[in-house]
Amino acid sequence: MTYKEFAKIMKLKRQQLNITQKEMANKLLISNSKYNKIENGLREPDFELLLKIAKELNISLDLCVKKEKPKHLYFD
Repeated sequence: MTYKEFAKIMKLKRQQLNITQKEMANKLLISNSKYNKIENGLREPDFELLLKIAKELNISLDLCVKKEKPKHLYFD
């Protein structure tokens, strides 16, 4: 799975949890602009931030290394 695919999953999970990008950025203690770039696949987070994102959105880090898309999430 590429980072851009993981970013799509991040966005879907955030939307499913009814959390805005601004709220997510606040939880992660980063700017809204930085979070937006991460979620849109324009910037990769460092490992520590990736761990925080995964924890907040309840996403398994296994998705980062798997080549198949998760079956329980729908995206283009």
